[in-house]
Amino acid sequence: MNYNSISLLSRYAQEYGHARIREAKVTDTEHKICTFLYFHVDVYQDMIANSLMLDKTTVAKALVSLEARGLILRVQNPENRRKNVLSITDSGKAIISDIVGIYDEWLLRISSCLSVEEQKNFDDYCNRLLDQAKKISEDK
Repeated sequence: MNYNSISLLSRYAQEYGHARIREAKVTDTEHKICTFLYFHVDVYQDMIANSLMLDKTTVAKALVSLEARGLILRVQNPENRRKNVLSITDSGKAIISDIVGIYDEWLLRISSCLSVEEQKNFDDYCNRLLDQAKKISEDK
């Protein structure tokens, strides 16, 4: 296995999705956050940062921008007034719906050169590698 190959695959994916994400008038970080909110409810800022492995300051700035444009909604948690519950608005869903699966679309296109069994094996291998990476990260 070659790290350069993994890195290049990631760069090709970004190149593929970048133009469509920009057409939706969101940044790559905003896209990640909106996609996360599209599939999760009752989310907090720290959950987004941890789940997406993003810096908390980066997430905070993106949330301010998304809220100003009406793409997300912050509601103060009545049980813990220091936390805001985040959700994607209908406007946010409308904007993100066309690009929410852009990288899944890319993976389908590039994996079309593999057989169904190879695709399943690849998915299993990636999940195992991801689990191992998480363990290593937690151990440090």
